[in-house]
Amino acid sequence: MVIPSTDGSASQSRGRLLPSGNGRSPGEHVYERAMFEDRVCAAQQLATGLQEHVGDPDIVVLSLSRGGAVVASAVAERLGPNVPHFYYRVRPIPCTAIPRLSLGSVAGDGSVRIDNMVAKSMGIASDEMMAPPLSTEVVSTAHNGPGSEGHNHATAALMQAIDDIDMQLQEEQGSFWRAPPCASDLTDKTLLVVDDGMEAGDTVREAILHLRHCYQPRRIVVAVPVCLADLRWQLRRHGVCVVDIVSPLCVGSISRWYRRGVSASEAEQALLGRLFAGPAAASGEFDYE
Repeated sequence: MVIPSTDGSASQSRGRLLPSGNGRSPGEHVYERAMFEDRVCAAQQLATGLQEHVGDPDIVVLSLSRGGAVVASAVAERLGPNVPHFYYRVRPIPCTAIPRLSLGSVAGDGSVRIDNMVAKSMGIASDEMMAPPLSTEVVSTAHNGPGSEGHNHATAALMQAIDDIDMQLQEEQGSFWRAPPCASDLTDKTLLVVDDGMEAGDTVREAILHLRHCYQPRRIVVAVPVCLADLRWQLRRHGVCVVDIVSPLCVGSISRWYRRGVSASEAEQALLGRLFAGPAAASGEFDYE
């Protein structure tokens, strides 16, 4: 299946669409996946589409998950011996009143992005909440007068949510061999955002919004072995370059595109042991996506 892109090129999907039958209902189709031996092999294929960045002194590789870290590490090695690779976790700040609505995001480097329009609509009085340091002094900026108690409560709840997410992220980031990036590592750089696959795209969208808001990178390039065709088009429409190997119309679980599924191969386990410490390295399985 060939998926045309917005720039006139095309990407080849080597998965195979199986017809209905064999116990499946009429009209039902199942996509045959498991086209990559493991994430290391996928990274080697992915790196061939990133040759323009070989030797680029301003390229910085960011991985968004443990599976993405394996892919990113192998890609970074092929781009050059001095290409920095950071583990960069970003989580949305949930809006309890409206499911799936994000108030902003928190990253593993401690930076915070707040969507001011959403925050104000939820009664959070803050005209400008930026990257760190973000302190509880923000609570004192709530409006005085009628309704101020509600504003203070909403702002305090936001600060607590940020603290809780930050604590979780610090634990995750602490298992990676390298400290999170600082502002000078990301500002005015070409950021290569890597994961082992994308379907819904919530994680990568949040990461892109966060990076653009907090650091103003020169350029953002998303590199993944598997990317949903519609998501690929959406990201490119918003000025994000996307490099992938497969861009199917249906992705399903990312782990199903790898022969061993969530179980790590020997090569993947060796990389996990180099990149992470503690349970993150010892675990022989990747997260279910």
